[in-house]
Amino acid sequence: MRIEQQDSRRIAPVALDLPMSDVRLVLALEDSEGNFRDVVVDKVVVKPHSNYDIKHNNADKRGRRYIPGLNKDIPWPPMEEPEHELNDVDTQRIDLDPDTWKPSLMTYPFPPSVLDELRNKYSKFRTRHDPEYIALKEAQAAAGPRTKVLAQMASTPMQELIERNKKERAERQKDLTEEQLATIGEVMARARRLEKMEAAQKKVQGGPQTQTS
Repeated sequence: MRIEQQDSRRIAPVALDLPMSDVRLVLALEDSEGNFRDVVVDKVVVKPHSNYDIKHNNADKRGRRYIPGLNKDIPWPPMEEPEHELNDVDTQRIDLDPDTWKPSLMTYPFPPSVLDELRNKYSKFRTRHDPEYIALKEAQAAAGPRTKVLAQMASTPMQELIERNKKERAERQKDLTEEQLATIGEVMARARRLEKMEAAQKKVQGGPQTQTS
């Protein structure tokens, strides 16, 4: 085969389909005597790092790779940063860094439509309103007295009867007659006499008592 294929190698590699479950990692491990030898790792566990470890301990974002049982970390192969070719249609970083837009004091910090998203549009504590809303409220306030007069003019007979009864009742309660005043005075005097009698009885019952042997 070497002569026919004109290949001087003693071993000819052949491409074959291999499932990922049969792939093993060959790693140089140190034995008890301090010597390194290549071993085939049967199982490798990858545990992701927390965001805190990645931020403060400069941990690899790919996670921690180790051999279960031995609890020995396996370092990841170094990652080479890709080199991107810069073409004529690309914008360079030096052109992106400078601030080319400088707003003035007359410029809103955000679009006016975002204002309703930042605060409750229907809050009772709102102090700034749209011109349309202010004009509507002013028109309602100006039409208030006229609306009340129109409502009184369009009152029903039942409403008129209720209003008349209210006025009559208020007129009756406004001034009391001599007879009513005398009756009220008698009731107050009677209540005062009953209070004095109850106080005298309590005083007699609560006096000193003598004991006989």
